[in-house]
Amino acid sequence: MGSDQIQGKVLAIETHSGSKWNFIILPALMGPMIGVAFLPNGVPWPLVLLAALGVFVFYASWKGFQYRFLSGGVEVRMLGFRLNSIPKQAILSYVVEPWPWIRGRGIRGWHRARAYVWSNRVVHIRTSEGDIYLGHDDPERLVRDLNQVTGLVTRS
Repeated sequence: MGSDQIQGKVLAIETHSGSKWNFIILPALMGPMIGVAFLPNGVPWPLVLLAALGVFVFYASWKGFQYRFLSGGVEVRMLGFRLNSIPKQAILSYVVEPWPWIRGRGIRGWHRARAYVWSNRVVHIRTSEGDIYLGHDDPERLVRDLNQVTGLVTRS
């Protein structure tokens, strides 16, 4: 999907945080940290790097995904970096769907699909280049924002 930056007036900004997942991530980080604290012969660097990666994942999930709905399309961002751009003209349809547990959480990608999900419900956006799944605790709000972008009126 798009590598070009979407232009236009900002219509809405929504955030989809995975902060609830940090109650799982934090205990997983604590085990290695406690293990390092009790080592008698110094600190093993691979474990330190793993802990740093864990802290980064903790922070990234806490901040979550930011969806910017612009008059020219939709941008998906995380920590200020643009992960994906969906031009308005590429959007074919969108609908709220359940997101099964088995499909995972976080950033997902396969074949011609990308997902940005921390929840059990998503807005499935079909585009001319593939499928995008945007997770949110209130996906109907994303549908309203997409309606502003596309000029369509849909039911979620």
